[in-house]
Amino acid sequence: MRWARARCSSLAVGRALVARWRRPCCARGQVVVSGRRAEVLESLTTAWPGQAFALPCDLASLEAREGLLRRAAGLMGGLDGFVHSAGQVVHQPPGHIGEDALRAQLEVNLIAPLRLGEQALEVLEPGGAQVFIASTLATRPVVTSAVYSAAKAGLLQVMKVLALAGAARGVRASAVLPGVVETDMVREVRLAPGAEPLSEPEYTRRQEAQLAGLRALHPLGRLGRPEDVAEAVRYLLGASWISGSELVLDGGLLLRE
Repeated sequence: MRWARARCSSLAVGRALVARWRRPCCARGQVVVSGRRAEVLESLTTAWPGQAFALPCDLASLEAREGLLRRAAGLMGGLDGFVHSAGQVVHQPPGHIGEDALRAQLEVNLIAPLRLGEQALEVLEPGGAQVFIASTLATRPVVTSAVYSAAKAGLLQVMKVLALAGAARGVRASAVLPGVVETDMVREVRLAPGAEPLSEPEYTRRQEAQLAGLRALHPLGRLGRPEDVAEAVRYLLGASWISGSELVLDGGLLLRE
């Protein structure tokens, strides 16, 4: 199995995805990882030399992502799967949504996966699959997630259209909707617009309180782990009769009213 992964912000999820694919049962698999942080990509290719390859790319750039999946296929002699897990969220309530933050989130969370999904339709081998990482915020927003939620909701419709477009060649498309997964992005303390920077002790206190509050939202009592997402993605890549589906992975979060 040869697959490519486009990433943006989460090293933890990226490493978990690559590690899951490098399990003994998939020892002959290869993966290309892409993103804008060269040091992150190097850490993955160093850990799995000869099996993980890097293609540095700013996914928010039209020029940079042009032909990205064809280059990935060229490195491995073909492409069987594509995973788009890039994501960017800026929590801002209505009335405080910055223009730059709005456009950046739409570019990374909606436009880039649409364009890369179009590339995947042309490049993937018959019977291949693409998987997109969306979010439960696509179906249940919070007051600060207007742009992110709108982009991820749009991504779900993009995924379904790609599933229809690829069906004749047996190319599938699906999405994973995680709840809150413990990553650096989630551990970052959310401050009110215009708030003063916090001292280190206060930041730590607020961070612990924020994480405790997020855990309490999930009936199973914990945040998601990167490995949870990786296992779901791996399942969808290999599920030959699943296409156009949304796999909710949220510890029961959406059960709460």
